[in-house]
Amino acid sequence: MTDRTNPSLTRAQDVIQELKEVSSSFERVVVAFSGGMDSTLALFLSLQALGKEKVISCTVDWDIYFPSLARESVDYWVDNLGVDHVYLPGRKVMEEIMKTGPACNRCTKEAKLGTIRRYFGNRVLIVGGANQSDSWGKRGVKLLNNTYSPLFELSKEEIVNLASFLSLPLRRIGENKLREGCLLKHLLKPLASPYQAQAVVKSNEYLLKILNERNIERDIANVKIIGPLNRNIALVNVKPLPSLALREEITAVLSSIEEVDEVSWVDSPITLVVRANLGQYRNLSSLYWLEKGKLQPEFAFPITVRWMPSSNRRLHTFQVVDFKKENTNYDQCRNQESLSSVF
Repeated sequence: MTDRTNPSLTRAQDVIQELKEVSSSFERVVVAFSGGMDSTLALFLSLQALGKEKVISCTVDWDIYFPSLARESVDYWVDNLGVDHVYLPGRKVMEEIMKTGPACNRCTKEAKLGTIRRYFGNRVLIVGGANQSDSWGKRGVKLLNNTYSPLFELSKEEIVNLASFLSLPLRRIGENKLREGCLLKHLLKPLASPYQAQAVVKSNEYLLKILNERNIERDIANVKIIGPLNRNIALVNVKPLPSLALREEITAVLSSIEEVDEVSWVDSPITLVVRANLGQYRNLSSLYWLEKGKLQPEFAFPITVRWMPSSNRRLHTFQVVDFKKENTNYDQCRNQESLSSVF
């Protein structure tokens, strides 16, 4: 690789050189590998920089929350790259964190990186795929103790271009064109029991299965589970919006899930009614990031958030308790009890 006029080539060379420098004081490099585009690129570049002898890939296994297609992608890349790999159990740690509300950043730090660190110790360098398309890349740091994000400054577009330049085939789950993850991120309220867990797992797996079987191209496909703890409301997001006939078929399938109480398509702008922990509620920057950075990118149509404070100390983050379509009034919300209490 000598032609420095190609921006992707230049970026790859720079990342490889920095990987060599940062990892020089560590015994081995452990790549936190989810099977997605970002961690696949991080793994490939780590292997280019250091060779198979010094690199191992590690996947924290979320069990039922780990999409079946993501598991297939992990196994595909491990076989094709010939890299040593280990699965570590992470479901219990994740569930404990999510009991107090959605907390993807905390889950990354404690359930994902924490699990890897406890297993391998501090004498290895843990490499992740964080970049400017996610909250860690925007709000975190590139190198912290023995955790390193070589793609930290890259945008999603730059990552896609770099993966294409390196002839790495993109293997997507199909839930988001830009960023995909575990199924539990679609639960927008506390994980209080298997009732919420089964709703978010079954609804998202069924949706993806139907869309994949029909070869439906999409930028977004997910089912957000919201509502009070005793009622699971499934908000279906698919962009572009599929045909009415397919929507009716999907609605019938999701409605048959025992743990789902109501199904509604996000087929127009929507307002979410959200209870927030007092600390978050009083932090305008936090509310802005939650609305624009976390929620909006995964909804098929524009959202507006009606923030409300929660006095319940068990809620550490937020809970989407209700919603309304653009053509309804708050007085017409179906879950009036959700406006007065979280639990």
